[in-house]
Amino acid sequence: MPDPAPLSVGEIIRANKSDVITGSWETGSIPRAKFPLTRNKLSLGRGWKWRTVTFSALGHEFVVLVAISEEKESYRATLSMKFGKTLKVICFHELHTDHWNWHCHLIRGNVHDTFPGVLRDKNLMSVWPSFSKNECTIPFDVTEDSALTLAAARYRFAKGGGFL
Repeated sequence: MPDPAPLSVGEIIRANKSDVITGSWETGSIPRAKFPLTRNKLSLGRGWKWRTVTFSALGHEFVVLVAISEEKESYRATLSMKFGKTLKVICFHELHTDHWNWHCHLIRGNVHDTFPGVLRDKNLMSVWPSFSKNECTIPFDVTEDSALTLAAARYRFAKGGGFL
């Protein structure tokens, strides 16, 4: 089987999306069936709420894990691409007040080169934008009500015209 054509995070974000399915908010560990990495389940810790969104684009299937802890002032929308029975995590869009402002950790270049089944490919993932100070200077105003809308805006998916 030939290697798939190179694909970037930007191309995925700009692509038309179809088959958008949004899960409900849940708490506790994330079962492998919802976000299949090589471990049995993913634990975010106490106080987190999470949900998944799946969609198709460019002949691939994607899963977005949206997670928020208002108590810890932390938000993350994780974009991943299905790869066999696991995922390739290709972008984190984050705000957490312990450092930096809004930022992404993303695979630069071909996402097909990403190591599958791990939460963060430390060899290929880099942060954008870069910051000169390790502090967050904006208020944490993400809520359970706005978290999905933020993820939909970042990764450009919507169901039924949008999330409000």
